[in-house]
Amino acid sequence: MKEFFVFLIYLFQMSLYAQEDVKVFSDKKDNSFVLYGSNLAFCPTSLTLEVDLINMRFTPSEQKIFVIPARTEKFKLGELTIINKSEAYKYSTRYLFTLGDVTKRDYDSAYTYDLPYQKGKQYMLFQGYNGRFSHQNENALDFTMPEGSEVLAARDGIVIKVVQNNNESCLQEECKKFNNYLFVYHSDGTFAEYVHLRMNGAKFKVGDKVRKGESIAFSGNTGWSSGPHLHFVCSLPSFEKRPTIKTKFKVNEEFASIYLQEKRLYLKEY
Repeated sequence: MKEFFVFLIYLFQMSLYAQEDVKVFSDKKDNSFVLYGSNLAFCPTSLTLEVDLINMRFTPSEQKIFVIPARTEKFKLGELTIINKSEAYKYSTRYLFTLGDVTKRDYDSAYTYDLPYQKGKQYMLFQGYNGRFSHQNENALDFTMPEGSEVLAARDGIVIKVVQNNNESCLQEECKKFNNYLFVYHSDGTFAEYVHLRMNGAKFKVGDKVRKGESIAFSGNTGWSSGPHLHFVCSLPSFEKRPTIKTKFKVNEEFASIYLQEKRLYLKEY
């Protein structure tokens, strides 16, 4: 048999992951190799896989996107089989990954969120959907909120990312790298971000479950910020920029579910 070699190339999408959270690896099996993916994150991960082959075939050849369940160490992606055992063979893989199931789009658009602060508190929504300062083409909400205010979970979920080591802010977009935030995964496949938290202001760690109405953090003024506030945004998974979605909120018992309006004060009565 001629000399053979195996060559692997890995590419990662790293915006929300540590490199070790998602991996692609192989096991030798007779005259073939089995490709597996691992996902140590606390939500599903979508992975695109391309395989270049010499004297080999890959099954399933038609599948390009794989969804690996949360906390899965060995998820089968497919098999690489040698065609002619007397010839040299080679394969290489290229892949990208992102949080969530990108094939799922039937999220609960009618869900009613709680206002993300305490009962009896009243804050202004100073920037709403498609706001002129920093929300262009983004369905995000900014609540004017003094530093150290308690931030409450707007919906049940599981924490999948926490950043709380920053203490800087500025008016330029380049300061986004200093954003402190909690990133939460919901049961319908959507995400929520609670952003601009104060340094060491998160009450939960990755893997913790949060309940709607539970105090999860303290607000701040970190990152790309013009002043103390809470930035709240929900989104869908994507390999590119995550599409943001509009969310309805419960304000009081009279108005059970509404879209919030910019420049209005909202008193939480429950």
